[in-house]
Amino acid sequence: MRKRRLVISLKALNDLLAIHNYISDFNPAAAKKMLRSINEKLDWMAKSGAIGAPRPFAPGLKAVPFRNYCIYFVVSETTMTVLRIRHGRQNVTPDDFTESED
Repeated sequence: MRKRRLVISLKALNDLLAIHNYISDFNPAAAKKMLRSINEKLDWMAKSGAIGAPRPFAPGLKAVPFRNYCIYFVVSETTMTVLRIRHGRQNVTPDDFTESED
């Protein structure tokens, strides 16, 4: 399998910030550990050519569960782009995957 360049969208970066801030309210050390774990998972996915479950919200969209979260991404020949990282209990809709970075 070919190593792909990891790209993290602005929405996914905002998701990571929200995850950190939420956990940090209760335990700052755990928040840092969670972000480190997510980043390690993303690096591994890009290096290993992660296979995910297809999602109907956008063409080529796939998802991989990680702890209590779900990582949504698309893969090309050269890149793996993370679009969102959402808690497994959050409702996910097609609007979560629009091109706009609002």
